[in-house]
Amino acid sequence: MAVKKAGESKVKKVVGGIACGLALILVGGVCGGLLQHHYNWGAEEKPPVEETPGGEEKPEDSGGGEVSTEAGVSHGIKLAATKLMASQYEDYGVSPLAETAYTLTATITPADAANKAVDWTIAFKNASSTWATGKTVTEYATVTPSADGALTAVVENVAAFGEQIVVKATSRDNAEAFATCTVEYLQRTTGYTLMLDSETYSTTGTKTNSVAPTFSMPRGSLAMLMANKMNVYTRANTDDVTYFTIKPTETFKTALTSAGFSASELKEYSGGKSATLTDFFDSAWGVALYGNSNINKNKLISTIDGYKGNAYEIKIYTAKGGTELGTFNITLDATTIKTQKGVENLVIDETEIVF
Repeated sequence: MAVKKAGESKVKKVVGGIACGLALILVGGVCGGLLQHHYNWGAEEKPPVEETPGGEEKPEDSGGGEVSTEAGVSHGIKLAATKLMASQYEDYGVSPLAETAYTLTATITPADAANKAVDWTIAFKNASSTWATGKTVTEYATVTPSADGALTAVVENVAAFGEQIVVKATSRDNAEAFATCTVEYLQRTTGYTLMLDSETYSTTGTKTNSVAPTFSMPRGSLAMLMANKMNVYTRANTDDVTYFTIKPTETFKTALTSAGFSASELKEYSGGKSATLTDFFDSAWGVALYGNSNINKNKLISTIDGYKGNAYEIKIYTAKGGTELGTFNITLDATTIKTQKGVENLVIDETEIVF
C-alpha cells in the first residue's frame, strides 16, 4: 500500500459550503458499529449541520456527491469525511489540479488513550481487477496526513479511476483498531449531443448548423438525443437528455412579419430521445406561410435569402418540463429554394398577329 507523506499545512476546521462536482464519492467506515449516517446531497432539502464524531461541525454539502459512514469491522476508531472547496486547496496543501479533495478525521476511543497516533494507507480494493492490474493507486488518489501520526488527513482525487480505492487509518498502539473509507469515482457526463437532419449539435462542440428548406416536396427528419459519459468510473450516474424543442427566433419572426407574412404560421417542432419530425422545412412549411400565391412564395424566398441570423432555436432538456441542458441554433440556407421560384405573370411583346 502506498502513502503520500505528510505536508506542512495544518488541517483546519471546515465550515463553508461545498463546491459542486461529480468526481469523488467517499464512503467512510466507522469502527465498532458506533455510528451510522447516510446523506444524499444535491437534493432540495439539505441535511443540517451536525457534530462529527471528532467534535467538529460537519457542513452542508452543495455538491452532487454522496458521503456516508458505515459500521466498520474493528473498534476504537471512527472516521468522518468533509469535502473541501477549491478555494481551500492551497490551505490544505491540495494540488490545484486535483478534481476533488476531502479531509478525513479519525477519532480514537477512549478519548484519554495515551497513544493516539495512526498510520494512513491507500490501496485499490481489488488490485488484481481487470482495470487496476498494472496501475499505481497514487496516480489516481492520494492520502496525506497533516503530520506524522496525525488524526487528520487529506484525500485527493487526481484522475479518473475504475476500481474502488480504500483509505485506512490504523492505530499505532493497537493494529486491530482501524477504520476504512472507500473512495468511489462517480461517472462524469461530458456533454450532450443532438443528431438532427444528418447534422450534429453538441454542448461541447458545434452549436449552430444550417438547414436548406425545399418547397418542391414533403420532407421529414430524424432527431436523436444522447448523453455523453466517461467510460472510466466505479459508480454510474443517471444523467440523461430526453426532450427537445425547435422554435423560431424572435428576430426571424420579426423579419417575416416585416415582409408581410404571419409569423404565427411558422411551424414548431418537439420530440423525445428519438423522434421523426414531419414537415421539416419543406413544402408544407412553406405553404403555411405563402399559401397558393407564387408572388408570396417568391417574396418568402427572397426574405429567407436576405435573412442572415439564427432562424430557429433548439433547446434540450432532461425531460419534458425538466431542466434545460443546452441551446443550439439553426440558420436557413436559401440555395435550394432560390431555384424553386414560381411564375408570377406572363407577358408577350405582341398582342396581335396579322397574316
